[in-house]
Amino acid sequence: MEPVLITPSSARLALRTPADGGRGAARTSDARTVTARRRHRSTRFRHPLRLPLLLFGATLGLIVLHQGRVVELLFPAGAFAVALVLYRRSPAHYLGFVCWLFFLTPEVRRLADFVSGEFNPQSPIMIAPLAAVALMGFTLVKQVAAFGQRRAAPLLLIVIALLYAYVVGFLQAGPAAATFTLINWLYPVMVAFYMTVTWRHYPDYHRVLLKTFVYGGLLMSFYGLLEFVSPMPWDAFWLISSKMASEGQPVPFGMRVSSTMNSCGPFAVTLMTILQMSLAARGKARIVLGCVGIPALLLTSVRSTWGGFAIALMYSFTMLDGKSRMRLVAGVLGLALMAAPLMMIDQVAEPVMRRFSTIQDIGEDNSYQARAEFYKTFLASALTDIAGQGLGSTGLGTKLSDDKAAAARVDFDSGLMEVPFVMGWPGTVLYTTGVLMLLWRAYRASRMHPTDLLANSGVGVAVAIFSMMVFVNTLTSVSGMFFFLGVTLPVISLRYARRRRAQSGAAFSPA
Repeated sequence: MEPVLITPSSARLALRTPADGGRGAARTSDARTVTARRRHRSTRFRHPLRLPLLLFGATLGLIVLHQGRVVELLFPAGAFAVALVLYRRSPAHYLGFVCWLFFLTPEVRRLADFVSGEFNPQSPIMIAPLAAVALMGFTLVKQVAAFGQRRAAPLLLIVIALLYAYVVGFLQAGPAAATFTLINWLYPVMVAFYMTVTWRHYPDYHRVLLKTFVYGGLLMSFYGLLEFVSPMPWDAFWLISSKMASEGQPVPFGMRVSSTMNSCGPFAVTLMTILQMSLAARGKARIVLGCVGIPALLLTSVRSTWGGFAIALMYSFTMLDGKSRMRLVAGVLGLALMAAPLMMIDQVAEPVMRRFSTIQDIGEDNSYQARAEFYKTFLASALTDIAGQGLGSTGLGTKLSDDKAAAARVDFDSGLMEVPFVMGWPGTVLYTTGVLMLLWRAYRASRMHPTDLLANSGVGVAVAIFSMMVFVNTLTSVSGMFFFLGVTLPVISLRYARRRRAQSGAAFSPA
């Protein structure tokens, strides 16, 4: 047996090459890599709820101290600062915070006005959600090249249509009216674009948005039922000062439920979206949400949203597999049974049944007659005006118009008529094409990835909101944000799933 000469270099080589051929070292290296990645994810953004809770807590403290005018300055600034931090660190938490701002900002405004003892019709508090969502404009500028991709083609058509209508409105209604209206039409599109370019964060979107909808829906539903049974002093003060007669009377069982939002219309669309999205949730919170959310939705007395919710449920029923269909039917029946005792209370059942009766006898309904007359009056004008009247000629933007006579067109009672009236033929073709492309693409994506219930629910929400265009323009403001969010979720869900499958195939393919 020959002696073996051991040198320092051979000893180092032996340490690097163990008896298992290096597999142990490879496993150790992989474990270290996984550990490092987990540590990176855990330290990337810790305690994302701390800043929003601090903002709302500080706001509540100032209100308790009767510093309503201070809240008018600090809340919008604080909301923008928190949104900026979340925007830079986590797209999903940033979008969730934007949703919370739309949920709660009107209630903050009411509380601030109440403790100040004076109703402010132009409260700066209301710009908080718009200031937060405006940060998406930076993404629009930085990622403008993404408009050249096929997946962004529908959004590009919509943006071009809005810019055309803005130029026309700028010349006819004035810069202030056109700009204000453009913001309300554009920011829902910005939400869709932002989610499109940050699609790699889809798992975070799924988790954060689902929690936002469930817990936000619970809070607003409970508060809405309390508001109906016993209106809070600040809600009564707001209703009297704002002179919104359509919202009912500030007495027990006399108000149409608007909860923490500005009126019953936006709240109804928001709650419909939340209830539809909650079909993808699990646990007891979803059951509780259904028990309090459905009565709150009925007490808004917004018939168009009732119909939209029915359409969303029917869409989900047709798209689900057999087992999921039975689960949906059982859930709806169970919630109906649990809500039945509440509807046995005369004060609760009376306004709901009164609104239902108008659906059965639609010929005697004043709202239907006014809308039918509106269609007769504006149909010819909307379809024969080739250039359009431009942004700022309808909606709240008319209050800022240079043409004071435009104030008579504030209540435009049909979304289907408002689009051609505002955009004319060129803008209507571009805008309608983009919207229909988004709906079709979302439907196809949801069919190709049917296991994602949140994405499928998003399509149901989009179809419901689009169907409500017969009554009012639901593609702008908060309802528009939910529409564009609904048509974007299935697309980025499918893209993320495909990328994961491609990476898994590459990882397991032979070298």
